[in-house]
Amino acid sequence: MPHANTRFHAVGQGCFYSGEIFCAPNSDPLRIVYDCGSETAGDSLEREVDLFHQITHDAKLDVLVLSHLDADHVNGLTLLLDNGLTARNVFLPYLTPAQRAIAAAGAGDEADPDYFELLADPVAFLEGRGVENIIFVSGGEDEQERSSEQDTPFQPSDDGGNSPNLGELEDDREGKAHFRKGEESKSPASGAQLAQSEMPLGAPNAAGAEDSREPQKAVLHFKSDRRPFRLTRCWQGKFFHRDDMRLPVSAISGALDFTIRPGDSTSVQRYKRFLADVHGRFGTLDPGRLVVAIRDETDRKKLRDCYHHIRGNHNDVSLVLWHGPIQVPALARLESGAHSRGWRGVAESDLCNGGTLLTGDLTCTNRVVDNMGRHFGRRLGESAFLHVPHHGSAHSWNDGLLRLTNPEVMPVVCAGRHNGYRHPHPQVRSSLNHINGGVRWFVSDEHNTVAMRIETT
Repeated sequence: MPHANTRFHAVGQGCFYSGEIFCAPNSDPLRIVYDCGSETAGDSLEREVDLFHQITHDAKLDVLVLSHLDADHVNGLTLLLDNGLTARNVFLPYLTPAQRAIAAAGAGDEADPDYFELLADPVAFLEGRGVENIIFVSGGEDEQERSSEQDTPFQPSDDGGNSPNLGELEDDREGKAHFRKGEESKSPASGAQLAQSEMPLGAPNAAGAEDSREPQKAVLHFKSDRRPFRLTRCWQGKFFHRDDMRLPVSAISGALDFTIRPGDSTSVQRYKRFLADVHGRFGTLDPGRLVVAIRDETDRKKLRDCYHHIRGNHNDVSLVLWHGPIQVPALARLESGAHSRGWRGVAESDLCNGGTLLTGDLTCTNRVVDNMGRHFGRRLGESAFLHVPHHGSAHSWNDGLLRLTNPEVMPVVCAGRHNGYRHPHPQVRSSLNHINGGVRWFVSDEHNTVAMRIETT
């Protein structure tokens, strides 16, 4: 029977989720990773990535999903991919150079140079590591269009291999146009900066990490989150993409209008102040110049000097993934180590569809939660596992998430043991303890891996 073994790795303040999905006994599994990063000091991330390489025997990684490009979610990609492991399909949201400059500004001095290469040119970074397909996923703007009612139920099949069916995802022509427009430099830089800014998309940068593989051109895809798709013949997935950042940042960058108006939201005011400061220091917000600034250490310091306008909060982008078996019902089991905060030991659910909701740093406003409820429908309502957004941040939490889920759902928080953010926040802990009659919740920190198993029945 189809089954999956998944885990939230013990990386502390970050996220590294991996799994193997088996459609038949003794069959090759589909291997999936969702995010790979941590800001916890020490060797926890390197240790867990090494463990993943041992589990997979450095075979191909079928699906890699990047929820967003903050360092604590992606700074382990070099460890993951520079050891002979090839990711066949990488799913991620598209961030404009201005958005990536905000991420670079928020990164500390200790961030790895490879991280800034990823921010400067995600396509080149991934192509240089042998990725075959790069899939940018976007979401619809109309809330009423986010509905699961028109989803065609999949049936288990003996046909197909261990590869996601990209053809089942709806093409996103608007997203493709956004990508081309966003990466277009309108005013070339000079001197040494010109040489870098004129590099074609996909060209490796000489300053990047060494890799023995010959760079190859990846196939770029632009897809919408509207439809579910088969991850493999016995397993399905559906994305939910939220980006409340791209449209205002693009409008501000394009018009160079930094005027604070009465109707501006707090986030828009922050973006205007940040971008006005960046424009004052660089004299431009041209995409090519911002890419150069992300790569250059001196320029990054100038970006960091502007970051106080953001005030530590730019979590307005996150690519959410729900995945689970096509055949239902299912039995779900979770095992957590003795050193875990939250509940300890073992938990099970036999009233579920075996689904897992992976949320990245999603900020769950009432609008977002309502949107997700329509978008996922019964998939969310019968799920077994819930990845608590943003490490258990009170800013990102919403009690409505639990009201949408299975009464036996098992929430997991990924947070460092002694992190400076008080994650998971006491308000979130209280919600997890009392909503739905007191759900069982668990913490994956730098000392504890939370392991899960899903079996169809």
